[in-house]
Amino acid sequence: MTHFPPISVGPLAGAESWTGLTYAMVDGYRPMVMDLHVPRGVESAPVVLWVHGGGWATGDRRQVPLQWPQQEMFERLIAAGFAVATPDYRLVREAVLPAAVHDLVAALRYLRRYAAELRLDPNRVGVWGDSAGAHLVALAALAGSAPEPDPWMLGDVGVGAGRADVSAIVYWYGASDLTVLPDLQEFLWPDASDEERAGLAARFSPVGHVRTDSPPILVMHGDQDDIAPLDQAVRLDAAARAIGAPCELDVVEGADHVFLGTPIEPLWDRAVAFLAEHL
Repeated sequence: MTHFPPISVGPLAGAESWTGLTYAMVDGYRPMVMDLHVPRGVESAPVVLWVHGGGWATGDRRQVPLQWPQQEMFERLIAAGFAVATPDYRLVREAVLPAAVHDLVAALRYLRRYAAELRLDPNRVGVWGDSAGAHLVALAALAGSAPEPDPWMLGDVGVGAGRADVSAIVYWYGASDLTVLPDLQEFLWPDASDEERAGLAARFSPVGHVRTDSPPILVMHGDQDDIAPLDQAVRLDAAARAIGAPCELDVVEGADHVFLGTPIEPLWDRAVAFLAEHL
């Protein structure tokens, strides 16, 4: 992507919206901002953090993949009674990992810090990401839900402290085991040695963060995906099942990346139903 076409980003039907909430400020970087849409008439709404993809290097909090109807996915969440938060985060050429993970943890902490003012239920928080966004938010959510969270992975950006646990993870066609993706390792850490990359790849692989008490995960992936290998979904599901972690794997027949080749609406409904079950 080199640009976005003109896209109308108006108020979501049935929602009160806060746009451009500055959830974190880091010296030397642009402010990290987030949009939040809360169903009208709901005093303590469960909230879903949606994290955009874009290959760790592009993307925008206001848009879903351009092949989908814009804003409709967010409106389905609102209609189901969920608040939806959409953060920007530092991209890989701005700051190397774990910067983006720190940003998403900061977004989760911000939503809890101001839950009462924003009409959110701090005990019903879920995450949903696609592609690179799935990888990043799964790391934030799994690390943040650990009994003894890793301070290095979580960071102290924004609010700086507080809960970062979640109750459910929707993981759409992400990268779960970076140890078998050498080209991705080189892209993410171009200045690291081979030995350093191997260690970083293991540390930033969601397969290494699942536990028996991990939040339930819904993994969805197209069997014709030519950008993110289906093997990555299988690996995450296998890692979860090997230790008894709650995980469901849906392989979408005939679907390419961003589920091109199949109607998107039933897949949205599947994800929303999963979130409703656990939130």
